[in-house]
Amino acid sequence: MRNFLTMRRLFFIMAMIPFLSLAQESINLQEARQMALEHNRQLKIDQLDNQGAALQTRSAFTNYLPRFDAEGAYQRRNKPYKLFDSDKFLPLIPYQGIDSETGSFNPAIMQDPELAPEFLVFNPLTGEPVTDEEGNPVFQQYAWLPKEKGEIGQKNNYQFGITLSQPLFMGGKIRSGHRIAQKAEKISEINKDLSISQVVFRTDELFWQVVALEEKLELSIAYLEMLDKLVQDLENLFEEGIVTRNQVLQAQVKYNEVELLKVKAENGLHLSRMALNQMLGQPLTREFELDENFEADMLLLDEENIAETAMSQRPELQMLNQSVSVAAEMIKVKRADMMPSMGLKAGYSYSNPNPYNGFKDEFGGDYSIGVGISIPIYHFGDKRREVAQARIEKEKMQLKKDDTREMIELQVNQSMLDFNEAMEKTKLTHLSLKQAKENLDVTNNLFREGRATTRDVLEAQAHWQEAQAAYIEAKASEKLAYSKLQKNLGNIYTSH
Repeated sequence: MRNFLTMRRLFFIMAMIPFLSLAQESINLQEARQMALEHNRQLKIDQLDNQGAALQTRSAFTNYLPRFDAEGAYQRRNKPYKLFDSDKFLPLIPYQGIDSETGSFNPAIMQDPELAPEFLVFNPLTGEPVTDEEGNPVFQQYAWLPKEKGEIGQKNNYQFGITLSQPLFMGGKIRSGHRIAQKAEKISEINKDLSISQVVFRTDELFWQVVALEEKLELSIAYLEMLDKLVQDLENLFEEGIVTRNQVLQAQVKYNEVELLKVKAENGLHLSRMALNQMLGQPLTREFELDENFEADMLLLDEENIAETAMSQRPELQMLNQSVSVAAEMIKVKRADMMPSMGLKAGYSYSNPNPYNGFKDEFGGDYSIGVGISIPIYHFGDKRREVAQARIEKEKMQLKKDDTREMIELQVNQSMLDFNEAMEKTKLTHLSLKQAKENLDVTNNLFREGRATTRDVLEAQAHWQEAQAAYIEAKASEKLAYSKLQKNLGNIYTSH
């Protein structure tokens, strides 16, 4: 039996050599956090979102500025425009028929007995002006405008121009839009901090889980060595006839039980290391030596102002503060739709054919400038309803913010109580471990003196193992409780 146990220990040591040889690089908690942040893909997505939000803010600012646009067009026409459907004849009148003040035709000339015979046709028999079928007077002379002379336009038509547009008054919509973009960019930055805190907390969970499982595995190995020595001692005593075979079997059964627990601890540690490596962006089979030093200055907390600290630092609340402000700006945007809007537009254009020179086949240009205004008059209450809806959204966001404030205050106080409880538990389990170790030493001495049974020793060893395991779990729980407290305070890790 002794040879079997010796071979078993040798096999275990040989199996652990590859792991011991790989565990050379050491990392602490801060380094693990940094590795996780550099690897996490969600943070990279958040970074891209933040860059997009910054570009949106810059784009919103350009709405204050004038816009310059160039345009060009080409058109091929088959037929020219025709101003007349037939030849035109324009009557000629003397210059006396034009009113010198208005520059328009003076109908009184038609009745002037001296001037009328000079340009109208009179019937020599009746002495009355001759009229056509429609009753219009017939003139002595006409200007002839042939139908062909009324054609304008060319087959090839070109147009080029540049325009300037400048909003003058938009009811405050541009200003509110720019503020909304700025707040959206801030929300994007805060959301990145929220993701960072979640990644860091998850890294802490896996880090301390691996540390605890490593210590439990070491505990299992130490427990097995203790049981192995007990089995060897009992076998020697059995050969001398001091103890019974049943006592030896009790120790062997306990050894097998602990061996199974060790295998489970090894599997759990292996899976936990893989999960930590995945979080850190490392190969799943890579092994690190984890430095579990926990700096004391990290535990400095202002318990009196702990709730106020959380309110000023929690990313969720900061995002809601910005969201409430965005909702307030949206009310202004909707209200601006009820106000007049005014804009300036200017430009310069070139055309061919030239409309400024008889539509000749040449380029001609001119500038234009104007101011436009749009005044909403009546839309059956649609704009007012949009403003009312925006007010409702702001009120909903404010209620959500108030609810979140209460939840955060509850979380922080609960986390503080949990952390204090975890520290107290660590002290008590450490005290229990010292007592269990002392009890084990006393029981071993009594056993060697023949005043304690094998069962007494096994029970003392089991109590020591349980106390050691409880202390390991308490230490990990304390450190994780602190990480959770820091996360709920909003300062576990920030990007600025």
